[in-house]
Amino acid sequence: MTQIDNLQLCSTVFEKMHNLKYIHFGVPWHLRDVWEEKLLAGGVENIFLPEVLRYLSWDYYPFRSLSSFNPKNLVILKLYYGNIEELWNEDDHLEFVNLRRIDLSYCKNLRKIPILLRAIKLEKLHLEGCGSLIELPCLDHLSSLYQFWYLKKCYNLNKFPELPNHMVLLNMEKTGIEEVPDSIEHLVELETLCLRNSRVKYVSSNISKLEFLHHLDLSYCPITELPEIPRRLTELYLSGTQIVDVTLSSHSLKNLQYLDMTNSSIQKLQCNISGSIEIPILRSKVLGSLVMAHCERLKLLSELPPYLGLLDAHGCTSLENVSFMDQNLYRYHSSVEGDDDDAYDVFFLLFSNCFSLNQDSVDNIEANTILNIGSLAKTWASIYDSDCATECIPRLVCCFPGNRISANKFEHRTVNSSINLEVDSNGCSRSRFLGFAVCLVADLTPCHDFFKLKYICEYQLTAAGGGGYKDFQIELYYSLKEESDRECKGDHVLILSSIEMVTKDENYVEASFKFYIRSYENSVDETEFDDIEVKKCGVHVFYVDAESDSYSGWTSNDEARDSLSSTESSNSDELSNDESNRNLDSQVHAGADTEMRHGGKRRLSCDAEEGDGEPKRLK
Repeated sequence: MTQIDNLQLCSTVFEKMHNLKYIHFGVPWHLRDVWEEKLLAGGVENIFLPEVLRYLSWDYYPFRSLSSFNPKNLVILKLYYGNIEELWNEDDHLEFVNLRRIDLSYCKNLRKIPILLRAIKLEKLHLEGCGSLIELPCLDHLSSLYQFWYLKKCYNLNKFPELPNHMVLLNMEKTGIEEVPDSIEHLVELETLCLRNSRVKYVSSNISKLEFLHHLDLSYCPITELPEIPRRLTELYLSGTQIVDVTLSSHSLKNLQYLDMTNSSIQKLQCNISGSIEIPILRSKVLGSLVMAHCERLKLLSELPPYLGLLDAHGCTSLENVSFMDQNLYRYHSSVEGDDDDAYDVFFLLFSNCFSLNQDSVDNIEANTILNIGSLAKTWASIYDSDCATECIPRLVCCFPGNRISANKFEHRTVNSSINLEVDSNGCSRSRFLGFAVCLVADLTPCHDFFKLKYICEYQLTAAGGGGYKDFQIELYYSLKEESDRECKGDHVLILSSIEMVTKDENYVEASFKFYIRSYENSVDETEFDDIEVKKCGVHVFYVDAESDSYSGWTSNDEARDSLSSTESSNSDELSNDESNRNLDSQVHAGADTEMRHGGKRRLSCDAEEGDGEPKRLK
């Protein structure tokens, strides 16, 4: 019944409807504020309901209780946004043997619900938004209760409920719950527990006994210590907490994929795993994403796994020390090698606005990034002819404050946005691939959001003996669907690579590059953007053996690992203008006597074909 313009109810309106089994009052949106005034005759404080009633759905139920109604035949009870304070008096000893569903969502005056001892058929109990609810009776006997339970926005509920042990999901966000008790161990099938924005200060160590718990959210709870992590936990959310020191053991990292401590009080995070591992671990089985953005007290990130898919430390203005674990402890594992959905093909290492990083840490970040790109280049070469959806194209982006390009890492450098270089000749008969890592320096102050930057690389490869050339254009970015607060200030160093910067060597001898950075106001798909000047650029070339998947062109693996803890030498200083001008003067141009041979460009989207002459794009 939704049309009530001329309808008013008195307290006895249903009294003679002895066979009435179904009542439904749905509230039209435009009448929600005057519902009670329009519906009820003056002075009505309660209403008679017949005992045979089986279905009662009454939006904005206007009365304080159902005390005059015996629910022995009731199956469904729905009182959205009702004015109810309690359902029945517990002293009435009512039977609820047929009751299967109770929905009291957003009944803001509800203070308690009755003991549902005989409600053995109850399947659903919805109490979300019951802001005045103080306590719940013991519910652990309700063996039919639905496995997914929501108590979100029950602000005054301060005690963890006693529930059946078959619960799979509990969402108790924005409640007054202050602790996760020892009894949590009885929820043996629990997979997801959300207490975000609650008052939790203590989490029992018994939570570690939950074998199936994989998602735990304690964000913005006033906890000060890291809870014991169940061994199968894959996602842990601790944003806005007061935890100061975190040490992750090999046990913690065994399955943990995502750790978010954004805006927390964290000062030190260490991964204590090196001494406990005897054989290399798959990267996909170790921490994949670490989000520490805006942790302004953070000073130390120690012994991080080297193959982090996402490391977001934007705005950690006190961060001084960053180090990575020995890559010998890990074996890079890409999702292209199997059906592992957790493997990362996109790498994003963000240290923007981390102005306190010391030089050792900058060296460590650079060296680990180069090692990542080297491993990626081998993998990307192995899937050279594979198709890949545009949004899934493998790529790497690394960013940190600074204005120097390391001469140790990038042997080809200039002080503007373009560069050309010579490609080392292939000294053996075996085929090989070329992989490129790019380093740019730019003032990112005009950028309002780092996730709305697009990096464009145009490059040309020229073959020996007039064998022609190939043109490429790559668009590389890392975008988020939701809004972020990643505004940057001052000069930053960017290290970039992607699968589209790996190409089969066709006896190339020269390569020329031109770089652009664009800042978009909204989405990177929009047409409006601002250009950001590229002040310096550098390129490192990887030479990947097509048969053995080994690569060369930088230092050996041992030397690379050693450099993770070494201070960069003074030859990282910028090049002089004269030197870069000489470099630019040798830029490759297609002469009139050069045979033009376009094509051979590799596409990774499903609707493109190999062999056309159009520039290829990475999104």
